[in-house]
Order: sequence, then structure tokens, then C-alpha cells
Amino acid sequence: MKGIFSSVLSYVVMGAILMLFTLFFFNRFIVPVLPVILAVIVYFFTKTQRTLIKKKIRPIYELTEGLVKVEGRASALSVLESPFFKEECIGYSYERAEIAYDDETGSEYTVSAVQSDKFQDFYLTNSTGKIKVIANGINFSFLQKQVKIVGNIKHTERTLKNADVVSVLGNAIKNTKVEFELQKLAENPFVVSNEAVISKQHKAFRAIKFLLPYIILMYIGVNYFLFFAPIKIQMEKNTAFILFSFFGMPILAVVLGLIGNRMEGFGKLFFSNLAGICFGVTLLTFPLLCLFFTIELEFYRIVCIWITVLVCNTLAFVTNFKRLDGLFISK
Repeated sequence: MKGIFSSVLSYVVMGAILMLFTLFFFNRFIVPVLPVILAVIVYFFTKTQRTLIKKKIRPIYELTEGLVKVEGRASALSVLESPFFKEECIGYSYERAEIAYDDETGSEYTVSAVQSDKFQDFYLTNSTGKIKVIANGINFSFLQKQVKIVGNIKHTERTLKNADVVSVLGNAIKNTKVEFELQKLAENPFVVSNEAVISKQHKAFRAIKFLLPYIILMYIGVNYFLFFAPIKIQMEKNTAFILFSFFGMPILAVVLGLIGNRMEGFGKLFFSNLAGICFGVTLLTFPLLCLFFTIELEFYRIVCIWITVLVCNTLAFVTNFKRLDGLFISK
């Protein structure tokens, strides 16, 4: 009975989601609703990454039962061979997928993916001790990947090798010898990563933190002009604005980016940030403009919303360019 109820509930949820998307897709209400849905999805899907970043590394001799993060040099008694790159390793995660292309957009995507994983128990050793990792259920997706395309086949491989310095986030559990081991437990994350990947993820979250106030400001401004702002100006459609907003901004982004790449110092910084602003405005306004012209929204509102996105993007880049450069540009 429980299984039947769960199945019915799943279909009800799927039906409700389809109804919502049907209702909102060609309706202005998708503008306030969709960002909230995406934010909730991102929040839950990045839970493991945020836990991996926030958890402090624990000395092995201070471990207590529960979710912990331990860093050390990996080692195992036997050696495996990865299927594609033929590297000696402790464990690997390999995916083979066919590459296909969308006929309309030309964008690339993969189909018929086949996953092959093989792990073995290993040890982490550091100055505070040595601990065994029971590899059953471990997640390798937070290790660097190697990718090679042969014909229309994409090969993706992640490996953990002997002597790699890694961090393992998992549950510390005492075995029959009253010694701690790291294992998979219930719904808690059980992942292996390294400093390079964790640092990259940390930088991405910090960048979001810097930009979040301007994202919220833009969200409020766009919805104000979409729903609440009185139409004080009757504005006829302007072909020049439409062409510039759809085609001029992306072309300008490319041109400014090329100019910035050929310069050094302040010139490079100035033109690169201008290119970033143009690209950001294009990315955010293109789907909005397509929706607004489809539902025949008042042209005055469209212009105000476009200007709001431009202003918020400019403020975000101007106030944060030094911090963002410090995060992502190697000095």
C-alpha cells in the first residue's frame, strides 16, 4: 500500500509541475516564479558541495562518530587500471557517451551514456594518524576529470591514485576493533575530493555571495516594472532598440572582449569588464525579450526592464570587479 501511495503521489507531483509550466510558460508570471524555483533547485543540489566546503578537517585522533571531513594521502594494497586512459589507480569512475547535436541550435549534448565505476577500500594517512575508508557507495564526481573525444564518442574518467592527497567527507563509525572507519551512512554525503576542486567550488560560492544583492535588486526591479509600475509614457515600438537588444549587445560583447584580450593593464580590465556587462545583459534579457514580445507586453515596460537589467549588471561589475578578479584571475 505504501508503494502504491508513493507511486500515485509521484504522478500527482509530476502532473502539478506540468500544469504549472503550461500555465506560466507563455505568461508573465513565469518571471517571478521561475527564478525562485531555480534557486530552490540550486540550493538543494549544491548541499553536498556546501557541506564539503564548510566542514573543517578533523585530526584522525580527535574523531567522533558522525559526519566528518578527513584529509590525507591515499593508499591501497592493490592497484587497478582505469578503462580508457590506462592509469594505475585505487579506483575510477568512467563514462562513455555518444555526442549528438541539436539541429536548430547546433549545441552539443551526449546520449547513450554508459557509466562504469570500480572502487576498493583504501587508507588516508596524515600526521595525526591513519584511517580506513570503506569505499562502497563513495562518490568520485568531485575529483578532476579527464576528457577525450574520439570520433563522436566522449570518454570521461576520474581516478584516485596512490599517494594522492585528498579529502573524504563521510561518516566516522567504529568497527569491531573499536577503530574508526569512514563509511557511507543513510542519506549523508560520502565523497572524495581534493584541495583544487574544493577551492574552485568555494570561489564560485563566494562570487555568488558578492553578486547576490544585485541579483535580488534586479529581481525586484524587473517584477516592479512588469506588474506594478504605471504606464506614464505611451511608447511606440522602436526597431533600433529591438535590433540592438537582440543582436547589438552580443556583438558588442564579442568586440569589447577581443579588444580587452589585446591590451594590458587598465585597458584590459576596462574593456573586459564592459564585455562582461554586455554578455551578462544579453544572457539575462534574451529569454525575457522573447517572452515579452510573444505576449505583446507594453513596449514601455520592456524598455524599463531592459534598462533595469543593464543598471544592475553594471553596478555588480563596477562594485565587485576587484574581488571577482581576485577570485578567478591568477596573478
